[in-house]
Amino acid sequence: MNNQMITPNANHNISSIGRLLLEMGKISLEDTERILRKQHEEGIKFGDAAKLLGLITEDDLQFALSQQFEYAYLPSSNLSYSRDLVAAYEPFSPQVEGFRALRSQLLFRWINEGFKAISIISANENEGCSYLASNLAVVFSQLGKKTLLVDGNMRKPRLHQIFNIKQTYGLSDILADRAPGPDTLSVIPEMPNLTVLCAGTVPPNPQELIGRSNFTQLIKYASSMFDVIILDTPALSVSSDAQMYASITRGAVLSSRLDHTSISEITNLKALVQSAGASVIGLVVNKF
Repeated sequence: MNNQMITPNANHNISSIGRLLLEMGKISLEDTERILRKQHEEGIKFGDAAKLLGLITEDDLQFALSQQFEYAYLPSSNLSYSRDLVAAYEPFSPQVEGFRALRSQLLFRWINEGFKAISIISANENEGCSYLASNLAVVFSQLGKKTLLVDGNMRKPRLHQIFNIKQTYGLSDILADRAPGPDTLSVIPEMPNLTVLCAGTVPPNPQELIGRSNFTQLIKYASSMFDVIILDTPALSVSSDAQMYASITRGAVLSSRLDHTSISEITNLKALVQSAGASVIGLVVNKF
C-alpha cells in the first residue's frame, strides 16, 4: 500500500532526465524516491543526485542529456562500431573539439557558399583518411545536417568495418548498374542524420567507374537529398582516383600524419588537387 501511494507522487515530480534514465533502465521507480529526497536535501539536480547515490555514472548522465538535447552519440557500452569513431564515443574530448573546429571552417568556407561535397584526400596510405572522413561525417550529423558518407576507396574499402555494415552492395555496384536500389544506403540507427554508402564489390576497374557520367549524376542527386556529402578516397600514392573525385566534388580536405607525411608530399598533394580544378579547403594533421 505504501509503495502504491509513493510511486505516483515520485513519478509526477521526476524530471525529464529522470524519465530518460528510467527508459534507459538505469534507475527503477523505487530509486526515484531516494533520488528526489537526496535532490531536496542537497539542493542539486536530479541527475547529480542519482550520481551521488551511486545509481548512475557520469557517462549515463551525459548520455541522458544528449538524448534530451537531441545530440546523438554512443555510450561506451555500445560495442557495435569501431572505436575510431571518437566523435561518437567521446564527443566531449579535446580531440573531438578539433573536428568541430574543422566543421565550422568547412561550413563558413564551403557549405555556406553553396557547395555540399568534400573529398578527403591523403598522399599515402595509413594517413587517416577514413578516420577523418568518418568523424567529420559524425560531427556534421550531430549538428543536424543530413550527411552522406561515401566510401570512394573501391580498392581497399574500410567504412563498412568502421560502421559494422554488412551490406554487400555499394558505390561500385551503383556505378556498374548492378545495385538493387535504395537499400544500398545504410542509415546509422543511433545517428539518424548520418547515412553511409559503402564501396560495394571491389571492382577490377575503379577509375573507369569513377569516370562514368553516372557518378557525377549520383553526386548531383545526393546533393538534392543531403546537406553534406563526405567522400573517403584512396591515397594518391596508390592511384589517381582521388584526383578524379576532387574534380567532381570541387573541394578537398587534405589528410596527413604527424611524423609520417613530409612537407614535400603535402605540397605535391596540394598541387595535384588544384591541378584537378578543385579547391583545398582544409589540411588536417593526424596524430596516432
